[in-house]
Amino acid sequence: MTALADLKAGQAFLFIAQVTLIDVAGTHLSLFGPAQAAGGTALMDASGVLTGQLAVPAAQIPVTVVTQFAAVSVGDVLASDANGETAVARWVAVQPDGTYQWSSSPAAHVVYRTAGWTIIGHVSL
Repeated sequence: MTALADLKAGQAFLFIAQVTLIDVAGTHLSLFGPAQAAGGTALMDASGVLTGQLAVPAAQIPVTVVTQFAAVSVGDVLASDANGETAVARWVAVQPDGTYQWSSSPAAHVVYRTAGWTIIGHVSL
């Protein structure tokens, strides 16, 4: 595990943002790292300004460094780099190590990692 303070320029990490309240000030968020570790809070106002506070000093906030950051979303059309097979992502999940898995089945009967696949388009489902 890496601490937020140990990240280098160019590295990526994951925080889960949970909407806790929406009011006249904007959208209030709680931020979490691995194992639901409190990362901080943030407020996103109507103009798009994001402000917030870390829960503890950055050296004490665990994060997972994302080693492969190729976000896939439902509706993405993917092509296999190995054989050109194409499929539409109908289920997507981010893994604890920051990688993504996807499936062409909404019930995730067969699951693929994004490595070895290229996004070539998107369709509305």
